[in-house]
Amino acid sequence: IDTEDISAVFIESQIRKLKISMETWREVILKANEILLWEKQWHPTALIGGCTVLFMLLWLFEPNILTVISLLGLVITVGDYILPSVISSIFKSELWTVEKQRQYEEICTNVILYKTKLELLISSYYRMRVTNSKLYFSITIFGLAFLAWIGGTISNLFLTYSTVLFLLLLPGMTRNGMLNKGSETVSKIFNDLVENAKSRVGQKKTQ
Repeated sequence: IDTEDISAVFIESQIRKLKISMETWREVILKANEILLWEKQWHPTALIGGCTVLFMLLWLFEPNILTVISLLGLVITVGDYILPSVISSIFKSELWTVEKQRQYEEICTNVILYKTKLELLISSYYRMRVTNSKLYFSITIFGLAFLAWIGGTISNLFLTYSTVLFLLLLPGMTRNGMLNKGSETVSKIFNDLVENAKSRVGQKKTQ
């Protein structure tokens, strides 16, 4: 049996399990997907506003980490108990269309594919410890040092706010090509800096 065939079967089984497990929430998932992908112009504003209001409340009340975790767990538990019955009463099963089913299956497929890519990236990173130990330790040390510097420079609440906001806006930015434009701009600036540095070194050598 081919390894690729086994991987494809495994991914298909994961997609099927995810579709079954999240079937109660499928209407909510479709609505959330529309907002995350910025289907309407006000969606990014709503994401930024909602995230900002939430973290502003945390900043005003200054709850400790145990309170935050407890409240988050309480909201998830109550929502998991109450929301399925509310969703089923609001969104009738007869209103579920073929197009919605296609979108739901596409979302589940994308989730599993991105999860698989992330797992492969992590395994490749750890495999680099054997294949290229110098690069592995260089990346690890630099990354941890950079994170330590960021953590010591920026407050925890603002850092968490920036991270959560970036993750919320990431799907929409990816769909609208904003990340590609940003990466091209950063790459151009970096290349210009490198070229300027090389020209200065060349000028010093000729002098």
